[in-house]
Parts: sequence; structure tokens; C-alpha cells
Amino acid sequence: MVLVFFICLFLLLTATVIILSTISVRIEKFKASNYNECGKLHIDYKVFFELLFLNKLKIFSIKIDKQLVNKLNVKQKMKDIDFKQVKTDMPSTKEVKELISKLQVRFDKLNFKAEIGTIDVILTSAIITILASTIGIVLAKVIKKYDKEKYNYEIYPIYQNKNLINLNLNCIIKVKMVHIILVIYLLVKKRRVEKYERTSNRRSYDYSYE
Repeated sequence: MVLVFFICLFLLLTATVIILSTISVRIEKFKASNYNECGKLHIDYKVFFELLFLNKLKIFSIKIDKQLVNKLNVKQKMKDIDFKQVKTDMPSTKEVKELISKLQVRFDKLNFKAEIGTIDVILTSAIITILASTIGIVLAKVIKKYDKEKYNYEIYPIYQNKNLINLNLNCIIKVKMVHIILVIYLLVKKRRVEKYERTSNRRSYDYSYE
């Protein structure tokens, strides 16, 4: 009886910690550039996935960088994935928008600098305008209070009749675990309903021939 009590207490405490925790994605470094002699795109990154209790106490942290990805041979393993099946199982665009709105993603920090150029001057200008407008709209929705020291972005066009790109990103994205659990629950529930409806339709179709 005592053992059952401690097990229940442990599960309750674990559930409480999870519910009151926050997932933090800290992109310490992301660089993508083809500013080199051969014009080949070079990418370098360092990302930390962290679980924070009450948004302060770090429970665990996982670092992902280029060296780790190469060590784990992720590119080779990606080739073995059946992307057709993955695409079938993926939620629709409408579902994704609904789920993202429920996640209540928050940016605690954003430093972004981009230099972009194409062989078409008009296309370059359009890309710069759309990108700047999109970032402005997103920031308005995901930050509580604007602070120019924490949130800044610079986007510049390159008019050299070449396809050029130079990106630098440093940011912190946070999502509360309770919102992630809610989204997972809603997604699973919707999939079960859709599966039940398909099964019911097939049965009705079969019965119509009796």
C-alpha cells in the first residue's frame, strides 16, 4: 500500500513538473551563406533544446550542431524514411494553422540579419519586402512587449545579378508544455474521429448492397 502511494505521488509530481514546464528552443547560432569563391551554400548551426521548470529552472538541455548531425549520420538515415507515408500522415495546412495558434509560441529573443540577391532585380525587391513584412507580423503576435535590444532584424537586398544569400539568426523560442499537450490531445482526438467516420462510411456502403 505504501509503495502504491509513493508511485502515485511520484507520478503526480512528474505530471505537475511537466505541466508547469516550458520547452525552449535556443538557436545560439545559425549561419547560411554562399559568399565564397565556389558559390556553394555553407550552413553552420548550434541549437539547444531545453526543458525549463517555471520558465527558469533548467531540467535538461540537448545541444544539436553540425558535428553531432554528421556523427549520427542523419543524412543517410533520412534516405531510409518513406516520405510519401510521412506526407500522408501529416496534418493539413488548415490543421497546422489551428494547432500553431493553440501552441501560443513566444519569442524571448530575436536577432536576424539577411542579405539576399537574385538575378532578377524585381524579384529581389519583392522577396525583401515580403520577408520584412512577414517578420513584422509574426513578431507582433509572438512577443509581449517590444524591446529593441532583444528584438531586431535587418534585411538588405543585393543587386549584383547573382543568386546570393547570407543569413545570421540568433533567437529563443518558447512553448509551454501544457499547450503542447493540449495540441497533441486535439490532434489525436481529431484523427480518431476521422478514422471512426471513415470506418462508419465503409460499413454503411457495405450494408447498402445487402
